[in-house]
Amino acid sequence: MQNKAKELRKSRRLTQVELGKIIGVTQQNYSRYEKDITIIPIDILIKISKYYNVTTDYLLGISEVKRGLEQQILVNKALDEYYDFVEVYKTLKDEEKELIWMIVEKMRQLRIRKG
Repeated sequence: MQNKAKELRKSRRLTQVELGKIIGVTQQNYSRYEKDITIIPIDILIKISKYYNVTTDYLLGISEVKRGLEQQILVNKALDEYYDFVEVYKTLKDEEKELIWMIVEKMRQLRIRKG
C-alpha cells in the first residue's frame, strides 16, 4: 500500500498526523501502514478508500483502476456541478493552487473537529 497511500496523501497536501486524525489513528500507526510495516485493518483501509474516493484494490496495489463505476459516476456528477470552478483552478499558478488547497484542508479540519 505504501506507494499509493503516500501519493494520495501528498496530492492532498496532508501530513501523516492530519490524515491520522481524519481516519482515527495515530501518526505512528498510519506511518506503519504507509510503509507496509503493519498490516492495515480492514476498517481503516475502508476509511482511507472512502476519504480518497478510490477502490481498496487501488490502495493495495492490486489494480491501477482508481475508481469503480459507482465511484466514477459520483466524480462525474461533482465535476458537472463544479466544472467552472475547475476550469478557473486549472489556470492558476502553482502557488495559488497551493493556497487554495491549504484553505480547503483547514476548512475540512475545522469541520471534522466540530463533528
